[in-house]
Amino acid sequence: MLMSDVSSLISEAKYLFKAQKYQKAEELFKQVVAQKKDFADVYNCLGLIAHEEGRYGEAMKHFKKALKINPRYTEAMLNLSILYNDLGDFQNAKKLVSKSRRDARSTKAAMDPFIRSKLANKHAEVADWYHGVGAYAEAIEEYQKALGLEAKYVDLHTKMAVCLREKGDLKKALDELKKAIRKNTNFPDAHVQLGVTYYALGKKAEARKTWKAAAKKFPKNTAVKMYLRCTESV
Repeated sequence: MLMSDVSSLISEAKYLFKAQKYQKAEELFKQVVAQKKDFADVYNCLGLIAHEEGRYGEAMKHFKKALKINPRYTEAMLNLSILYNDLGDFQNAKKLVSKSRRDARSTKAAMDPFIRSKLANKHAEVADWYHGVGAYAEAIEEYQKALGLEAKYVDLHTKMAVCLREKGDLKKALDELKKAIRKNTNFPDAHVQLGVTYYALGKKAEARKTWKAAAKKFPKNTAVKMYLRCTESV
């Protein structure tokens, strides 16, 4: 098969993959692999499909093959770390995300903006996973990595603040939320969470004041209305 044919096959497979037509995409990716062509991104996609379908052993082989081809393939590294987490192997998961952080730091200056944004989103996905299982310190670390790549993401500042609050660092959470609002005052969840944090600190009047201001700014936001009802007696 000519290289141009292989490229067309990969393009079609990636199109199907993005459309979540995993079975057809997998068939085409495997045709590429059968040509003895080593493309790290092809193995990464095969790993994602296998992981999505619960074929963990197969997914691990694909991610490891991708990393063998390209040891600095951060996306495959993070995908493998998520797989390790799903398998309960938190030690190996942590090693991989630490390595991805070191690699990101060393290549940040020369990194393409699109790649930087994609990598930040991957760190955020890992952070969301850690947050979901109550591993707040690890989640905060991952949000920090994401923000180190894309500091403009106000939603990540807000999510990190929630983790800080749930971890017990309420003052740090407050500072992070104020930072988020300074960056973008039109992100409603930052205002909502600022009120929640004031409330958790026992500053109920400040919480109500924050939510009242948010209700004027975001009149259709149901969370603000709900929290205001909770403070009617304040």
